[in-house]
Amino acid sequence: MENIDFDGVDGPDGIINIYTETGTTPADGTWTIDPKFVSAFDAATGNLFMWELKKSTTIITQDDYFFELKNATCGDVPVRTARLVLGPYSGVALPPSGPLNVNAQGCDLIGFDLFSAFALDKNTPSPHLNGEWTYNGSSSSFISVNNDGFLKVEIPYQPGVPLVDQEVFELTYTVSGIAGCSPPQQTTVRVAMVRQVDSGESEPIHICEDDLLAGVYDADIDLTNDLYLLGEDIEGIWLPEPTGQIDNSQDSMVNLRAIYDNLIDNGNNLRFGRKKFDFTYSVEQRSAVCSDETTKVSFVFYEQLRPFNQSNPPFQRCNNIPGEIDLYNLLEFTTENGLLFEYFSNKKTNWRLVSGSSDLGLHVLSPPNPLKPYTYKGTINPFGAEPGTYVFEYAVSPSINGDPDSICDPYATSPLGEFYCEHPCDVMTARVEIQIFGFDYAGEDTKDISLCESQGQVDLRSLLRTNGTTVVTTGVWTNTAGDVIDNTFVFPNSNSSQTFAFTYTTNTINGCVDSADLTFTVNTLPNAGENASRTLCSDDLTITLFDLLGGNPVTTGTWKGPFGYTSPDHLGIFDSDNVLLPVLGAGDYIYVVPGNPGCSAQDQSTVTITIVEPVEIGNDRSETFCKIDGRVSLYSLLDRDTPRTGIFEDTDNTGALSADGVVEFETLTNNIYNFRYVIANTLPCDQSSLNVAIQIIDLPIPNVPPQEFCILDASRLEDIEVDVLNYNWYATLESEIPIIDNPLLFDNQVYYIATIDANNCESERLEVLINILNTGERFANGELCTLDFQDGVSPNGDSQNDTFDLLIEEVYNIPEAFPDFDLKIYNRYGSLVYEGNLNTEEFRGESNVSVQLGDDLPSGTYFYVFVPNFENNLPIQGSFYLSR
Repeated sequence: MENIDFDGVDGPDGIINIYTETGTTPADGTWTIDPKFVSAFDAATGNLFMWELKKSTTIITQDDYFFELKNATCGDVPVRTARLVLGPYSGVALPPSGPLNVNAQGCDLIGFDLFSAFALDKNTPSPHLNGEWTYNGSSSSFISVNNDGFLKVEIPYQPGVPLVDQEVFELTYTVSGIAGCSPPQQTTVRVAMVRQVDSGESEPIHICEDDLLAGVYDADIDLTNDLYLLGEDIEGIWLPEPTGQIDNSQDSMVNLRAIYDNLIDNGNNLRFGRKKFDFTYSVEQRSAVCSDETTKVSFVFYEQLRPFNQSNPPFQRCNNIPGEIDLYNLLEFTTENGLLFEYFSNKKTNWRLVSGSSDLGLHVLSPPNPLKPYTYKGTINPFGAEPGTYVFEYAVSPSINGDPDSICDPYATSPLGEFYCEHPCDVMTARVEIQIFGFDYAGEDTKDISLCESQGQVDLRSLLRTNGTTVVTTGVWTNTAGDVIDNTFVFPNSNSSQTFAFTYTTNTINGCVDSADLTFTVNTLPNAGENASRTLCSDDLTITLFDLLGGNPVTTGTWKGPFGYTSPDHLGIFDSDNVLLPVLGAGDYIYVVPGNPGCSAQDQSTVTITIVEPVEIGNDRSETFCKIDGRVSLYSLLDRDTPRTGIFEDTDNTGALSADGVVEFETLTNNIYNFRYVIANTLPCDQSSLNVAIQIIDLPIPNVPPQEFCILDASRLEDIEVDVLNYNWYATLESEIPIIDNPLLFDNQVYYIATIDANNCESERLEVLINILNTGERFANGELCTLDFQDGVSPNGDSQNDTFDLLIEEVYNIPEAFPDFDLKIYNRYGSLVYEGNLNTEEFRGESNVSVQLGDDLPSGTYFYVFVPNFENNLPIQGSFYLSR
């Protein structure tokens, strides 16, 4: 094999150049390779990095490294083709070392990548990957090796010394070539494979507290017994643990009863729930290529359930008492050594009905019901239940001690059942008995009954509503004071309706009480009061008819009157300010009181209304005036139909109203002023009046400071900052027509500004003087009015410095500031290449003078001379760089 050193630096690099190898040059076109190998080929230079090609050339791969030379003339048709035949390379093994003379070492548990036994550095490439591995041996420990170089072996365990169980495996990697190119290459590696140590297997031992108390685990046990630890290497040690049972690393004897006695701490820790004790067996690794192994031998202690039962059974309830009962509250739990062993859980308990005609709505854990989710409380509802004895049972799964998350049904006995949980301890149950008694029916609560006083008396039980059941006659009637009354009730005399409330109560020998409340009203005969009359003014038709009636009318009647009027209630309200109410008209209004509930006769009375008309004065008026208007006659503001026989009153005491109704504006400020116009009327009408309001608009003068602008800004009238929103500009103090365009500002110009509003009112005018600074002059704040052109032009179409800009927003506006300007640009030899003015296209790297007209100028430094040709603004010269 030839060692190729293309760059001549630091030894071989495996690089060849396709152009050199094929006798071509870049002028002939560009070489390409299959896209799968582009990472190994630099098309720009033609360099091929053969160390990046991972397979030798064989019959299968003979077309992989295929090149095509293409150029623009021939298009997609190759001008020339070439094929690289790559000889086989099987790599270089790492130097052998150690007494076993091996190239590498691995662990049998995870297998070994044989390619990691090869040298790989800047002068040594990795082997080709299309070779084959062959095992040179016959050991029974050998399992397999694949062409990816992954070796699998299993080293047998040999107890005792030597501690390192290992075996050497020799394998050869063969890479074939193509006939006529190069013979196959082989590399042999020796690998020492070390056995991974084994600390054995163990399953947790689950122990219930009652077995511990029964002495099942009083004797010492050996943790290495196969009952607890199976298949471990004997060279391991026991690690320290918190119980103190393990004395040293070789001690494997423990006493579970002693651990339990220490756990409960002389009865101070009886509620330990679930406690796990781990004893760890550790075997250290025999070589750095493998790892340590540990196994935990675990014992799990479970607190046993203490008994519980119903206290003072049975529980009794009448079936007419509403409300639920929590059966759990009827249980009494064991107290031991001052500790209460109470068991409540929505996942580890369940209730069931043992006997009784119904489960009374009991929710159970299993089968689950989304509409009746289970709780440990065992809630039932005996209201309306059939009388009798009911027996329920509460069961607690022992997994309640120490396993909070899973759901365990203590009644599930088959491993195939839903929510079955296996546990070393027993389920604990207790029964709850309740007795449900019936009651004597007293009827339903009854109200909204009306009787007439003419009836005289009534049978109270006959007034009670029922659910279809007959009301017993053995009950007792009482009033709100608790006094017993007869079932036959005689109405007391009264001038008004009376409401009575009584309670009917029954009681059985078992103490089941039922009651029904009765409320009824004894109504009097109707009373519509005495007739009345009233005269009203038509401008104030606000009245309540009921208030006009004489006598003592009741409030249960309604009104009817002229123009189809009817009232919604007994009041008969008319309000001239309420558009939702009808308008009162002249005529008779009749108040009709219907017969009261239980009484059929009706009564009525009449109210006669007379209406007087006042003078029609018109509507309130309001107007707005500019203070500069001077004065106004209030009579001129009245409606044309308003009589002029009245007088004006100065409601706001302005002092600006004259006797003839004229208001002078001189003393009035920016405000609204109210005046009242009054005409006398005939009784009962009050005087007619209306209000006249005038608003005076007195606008403030704008505040505009002296104006300074740089001539470069080409500022206009709208650039002047004003402290008001609405205003007009004028050319003179007396101008009537405001400036509507936006003129360019010039030095020493004078404009006038005034505030305006939506009513075209205007303030006094303010004179504003314009000061335009020439280049080189400073503003009052010291800022300089100066012109700095850009220092570079790059006409590449990116919209940045494509031209020598004469207009840059917020910086300068040359065409408007200096309309007569002249710009000349020279190259570094002093030759004029561009001359421009207002009518010339901006310089964009092209000449517009002499024989170079339209030519693209070369990159380099250019010089400009800018002449403003305006007043005292001096020429400006400088340079910029033209970049292509």
